Amino acid sequence: MKRDHETPERISAAPLSASPPGSRISKRERILGCGLRLFAYEPYQAVTMDRVAEAAGVAKGTLYLYFQSKEDLYLEILSDGLETIARAYASTVNPNSPVKERLRRAIALSIQFYNERRDLLRLLATEEPRMAQARNRLIQDWRDRGVRFFTALVEEGMRTGAFRTGDPALATHAILGGLRSVMLQYEARRPIEEVATEFSRMMLQALSPDIHCNGRRRNSHS
Repeated sequence: MKRDHETPERISAAPLSASPPGSRISKRERILGCGLRLFAYEPYQAVTMDRVAEAAGVAKGTLYLYFQSKEDLYLEILSDGLETIARAYASTVNPNSPVKERLRRAIALSIQFYNERRDLLRLLATEEPRMAQARNRLIQDWRDRGVRFFTALVEEGMRTGAFRTGDPALATHAILGGLRSVMLQYEARRPIEEVATEFSRMMLQALSPDIHCNGRRRNSHS
């Protein structure tokens, strides 16, 4: 993803995620949140530990108690964001629900999650050559987990007859590719809940055992 031309060259160094009174957000969480916003909207070389500390409202020495270097901070921001996605799936997709509902929920959750975390989506979509090897390893591990998660749902649906038989891996990559395209390319002027509902319905209809490849509904009496 290219940097938006409209984005100012430098994000304000004022605290980017000031905690409301009574908030229990930790210093580490505040640092990660402010660092994410800076790295997402500015070139890597423009972000300094001084600016992150100022934005998070902590002393530079405190920042180094949590992260040894800018590289360490950058990778931890990525790792934390990716783990948050995994935790979101685990906490909201009920394993006891029918497989259609679990897949529908997982698809809708993905769209809603990234919509609420545009900074993370932007960071994932950008490239950083200086951190390429470690960054790519983190992202590839996360993608592999996502593929396994969705493939398991599709395979279960095909095995139990909830979905029509086919290539589970192909279906999984179609779902994940569609999700990525929707979040990065589709400029929706609609409530995100509507987009999530419609997209998940499209994917489930494509997997429905009641639909032939030509798109016509199968006659149950034939």
